[in-house]
Amino acid sequence: MSAPQVALVTGASSGFGLLTARLLAENGFVVYGTSRRMMPDAAGVAMRQLDVTAPESITHCVQDILAITGRIDLLVNNAGQTHASFLEETPLAAARQVFETNFWGVVGVTNAVLPTMRARRSGRIINVSSLAGLIGAPGQGFYAASKHALEGYTETLRAEVASFNIAVSLVEPGFFRTNLHRTMLQATADIPDYDRSRAAVQTAVSSAIDNGGDPTQVAALILTIAQARRPRLRYRAGADAHRVPWLKQLLPETWFQAGMRRRFGL
Repeated sequence: MSAPQVALVTGASSGFGLLTARLLAENGFVVYGTSRRMMPDAAGVAMRQLDVTAPESITHCVQDILAITGRIDLLVNNAGQTHASFLEETPLAAARQVFETNFWGVVGVTNAVLPTMRARRSGRIINVSSLAGLIGAPGQGFYAASKHALEGYTETLRAEVASFNIAVSLVEPGFFRTNLHRTMLQATADIPDYDRSRAAVQTAVSSAIDNGGDPTQVAALILTIAQARRPRLRYRAGADAHRVPWLKQLLPETWFQAGMRRRFGL
């Protein structure tokens, strides 16, 4: 009888990460979840403290898990930071903070896990991206930029590690009912010219999230990818994640941009 697979899920204290970690545990995985602040173990998930922006924290967490299990079969890079402000209003330090979590955090954790996967010639990596990684998102420009970077990184990584029998995939959720809009980083200095547009975008985003899909759908999709024989590169989750990129391909650019401005009240 084969040993159960070991999964590491970052950002597992709430939202997609928590739901994914619990679902993987229910389906026979040995699951380690992480959060920036230490959380108690729960529902078959062993929690570990991990700050994905701190290299020493990444090393300590991954080595601790490997000392216990000797392997990590599945890595779900879910930890992320949302950000809501217009580009001109965003201090560079805040923009860099978004990239440190959403992009460089993924790179750091992946680099820490890849050696054990290469040695075993086996592994799965699932990076949680966003609809904002496929289109420009008004009022969330640096969040969108970080997810665009993640898309390119993941596509390249998939090609580079395929010969080691390591499968790399992206999950691209649209709007779902999570608490993301309540934990968004905000601009520290508002420019009055953007006041009306900023309020309109905040209202549109909050409404879209409140009326979004059930986040358990994303967890179920991640489980499907983890168990797939030959996982694809990209998986979209939610009606808007399927519809909006299709419209972007179908419509003339000026029409699509006009529709996006209307969608966000601009």
